[in-house]
Amino acid sequence: MESLGDIYKNIKLQKSKNSGDLREMKQQSSLSECKICNGIGWLGEDVEIFDPEFSKLNPCKCLNSKIQESIKYFSNFSIKNFNPNPSNINLNVKHKKSLAQAYEVAKNYAKNPEGWLTFYGSTGVGKTHLAIAIFMNLKAKGHEAMFEFVPDMLDVLRNSYSDDNDENYVPRFNLIKDAKILILDDFGSENYSKWAHEKLYQIITWRYNRRLPTVITSPNDFDKRHDAILSRIQDPLIGQIVKIDSVDYRIKGKK
Repeated sequence: MESLGDIYKNIKLQKSKNSGDLREMKQQSSLSECKICNGIGWLGEDVEIFDPEFSKLNPCKCLNSKIQESIKYFSNFSIKNFNPNPSNINLNVKHKKSLAQAYEVAKNYAKNPEGWLTFYGSTGVGKTHLAIAIFMNLKAKGHEAMFEFVPDMLDVLRNSYSDDNDENYVPRFNLIKDAKILILDDFGSENYSKWAHEKLYQIITWRYNRRLPTVITSPNDFDKRHDAILSRIQDPLIGQIVKIDSVDYRIKGKK
């Protein structure tokens, strides 16, 4: 039986190539309707508090099913099949250079996952592809890594949070902030509530202070935006920020 840590290192929230399908996919893969675990995703041992097995949590059937579905989807993305110069899209010299740089950076990080790496740029330029590719490459090599699609991550944390009972929230939150390698996809894609901003600040600050390897993708223009969270992401002492300057693959590729 897998441990709680192993389960969360393998959870991969799906992200559709068609952004319009994203929320539908999220709903289809939701654990909230499971009558066995009540949407928590894991089950505790029914033992006395001093029993060594008391704190052990085992994966629910619904969570194992979700993991297998995600593995199948994520297998479509790799560093090798990221094409920085697709023949069906007219890219100028600047676009080709930017994509080639992002490709090399992703390939090198997958070989040596140290520090922080942030890809930013407009939608459809390959940020998520490279993030998933890094994740899959690391997992294939035996690294303990976690992939989180930020909007869904915040939804899960918010739904598990309660002022009266935090037994569901705390394990989820700790597994994210303590992940040996954490990949945060679509960071800053929406206007966060005060609560969500606080959670992100806690995760980023915790990992920043401990120099834990972290990969981030974001639509934010880091040349124009600055705040307490972005200041840590932009610190050149802990990693690098790569702007992917190109056209939307998904739209241009269909023309």
